[in-house]
Amino acid sequence: MTGKRQTASGPIAETSFGPVLGKWMKSHWGYRIAAYLGIPYAEPPLGILRFETPVPWVNNWTKLRDATEDGPMCPQLNRFGEFVGDEDCLHLNIFVPELYSSEKLPVLVFVHGGAFVTGSNNSTLLSPSYLLDRKLILVTVNYRLGILGFLSSGNEASPGNYGIKDVLEALKWIQENIEHFGGDPTSVTLSGQSAGASLAHHLGLSKRTEGLFDKLITHSGVANAPWGVHPSHHAKTRYTFVALAGQVGCGPPRKASDFDYAFGEWQDNENITESDEDIIDCLRQVDPKRLTLQLSFFQVWNGHSYCNFGPTIESDSEDAIVIRHPLSTIERGEFRDIPWISGVVSDEGLLKSMSLLANSQSLDEFESKFEDVVSLYLETEEIVMNETVFSEELMNFYSLFDGNISEEASNINLTAMTSDGLMNYWIYEALNAQAMKMNSSVFFYEFAYEGTFTSTYSYQYPQRYGIGHADDLNYLFPISNVRYLDLQLHNTASDETMINIMTEMWANFVRTGIPRARLTPDWEPYQEDFRFMKLGMGRSPVISMEEDFLPIRMEFWRNLMSNVSAPMELIFPTREEDQDEDLDEILEEETDQTDQSNINLLNPFLMLLPISICSLYFVHC
Repeated sequence: MTGKRQTASGPIAETSFGPVLGKWMKSHWGYRIAAYLGIPYAEPPLGILRFETPVPWVNNWTKLRDATEDGPMCPQLNRFGEFVGDEDCLHLNIFVPELYSSEKLPVLVFVHGGAFVTGSNNSTLLSPSYLLDRKLILVTVNYRLGILGFLSSGNEASPGNYGIKDVLEALKWIQENIEHFGGDPTSVTLSGQSAGASLAHHLGLSKRTEGLFDKLITHSGVANAPWGVHPSHHAKTRYTFVALAGQVGCGPPRKASDFDYAFGEWQDNENITESDEDIIDCLRQVDPKRLTLQLSFFQVWNGHSYCNFGPTIESDSEDAIVIRHPLSTIERGEFRDIPWISGVVSDEGLLKSMSLLANSQSLDEFESKFEDVVSLYLETEEIVMNETVFSEELMNFYSLFDGNISEEASNINLTAMTSDGLMNYWIYEALNAQAMKMNSSVFFYEFAYEGTFTSTYSYQYPQRYGIGHADDLNYLFPISNVRYLDLQLHNTASDETMINIMTEMWANFVRTGIPRARLTPDWEPYQEDFRFMKLGMGRSPVISMEEDFLPIRMEFWRNLMSNVSAPMELIFPTREEDQDEDLDEILEEETDQTDQSNINLLNPFLMLLPISICSLYFVHC
């Protein structure tokens, strides 16, 4: 067994720090998998290491280290709002198929999603059972979340992005150690889903990750989405920092409702006089539970937060990754030119639209306050300058709250708007900006298969509502099979076909950079006439190549954002001197241009998605 040995207790691997004892698992087809769980890749980010770049793990152990159980998840709130996790969480899981050869295997690294505030690399949910039938090594990573992972002061005191830097450190650990597990450090693919996809894309855009991975897969997420990157100089970032400090006794108390995040409010607000360094020193002493519980403090409407802890632009430094807006990096051609798979599911916004459709009071409030809350709902409040035009165009194009169409059609259109505004358009934007500048191939997919398991079962079973966020992931990891085990459902023959197709495609991409599977069409690159792979059609696992993803809807969003969003140089200045410009003059000029323009946006009859909506409750990402 390559680079490893076996005992009666389980498989043993030698690492740079000492031997680790794993345990045996079974693949979907019954092959043995050596699982090494909870292996530390960085020092615990405690005390003075909190709100700091991760410190590489350097401690050796002389005795056999037990690696048979998952490490703790990083601090977060569970679905009941209760604190769970431990700061000593920077661990990874490594899964190796049992082989009797000297062949080095390609490596797939997966970064979990969870809106940057929840999730883990739990080996039961992110089980290797499907993927490791394909003879590759799987590594899953924990990273810091929420306040502890992404708090930014907007300056050097706390630049943020600690969660991204954790993943970067894990990739460095993999380069130095994966050969001990039989892996090939020259063939590493970085992948992620939702927030994890955004982190993976950020890392794929940074030249500082050269030599750490050579292929990229992003499921339902990109770096340029408004929820995936935040401006450091914005008043919202600054106020969040000092408001949090006030909540935990590290500064004067402030109210979230006091914050006006108009574009004229900047971080040099005269009312903010606290010392950033003093705040950080104080926050390092605060119990992690108390800090994490403050996530609920920033919620302002229907569970939506006015601040979303996630990647933030930071000043260039030795360990900085996100130093400018992703689109600026792409425009400059300063990203990694490596093979890339990107994709969406058919009804990306379904889980979120359920939060409204489940509750008539919430839906009525959404309608009555639409102009005030739609940017909060779509997480575009940092970039949309003209809320009136934005809300009117959305309402008209998607025929929202229109008494002339059926309730079912209106619900479907709300889900379509949510899908486009949260995911579809930003992924489309990234593809069109980046793919045409690349020599490497970009492969785009829409997952449209309605299998036995779906994420909407967490709301009401056995009704089906469509193909929701993360449903594609269930054919690489048996997440929903495990989560809904009590339903006593089993994969159908069609489900097994889709599992076989996706794992074969993904494994071939990890191995060669070309996603292909037997008895399926060749997956043509997106650069060839905007072609994309459609994975499934309803209940059938049929695979087809399509052209032009939602062209009418994507053109609408392109026109809309060009007319209502603030100029990028205002929101995301690339030079220090840009922040000293006369902002009022810029705003006045942009507002005049928007008011005078005749926004002749397309408003055709929408292609309705094949879903039916009922009363459900929403948990984002």
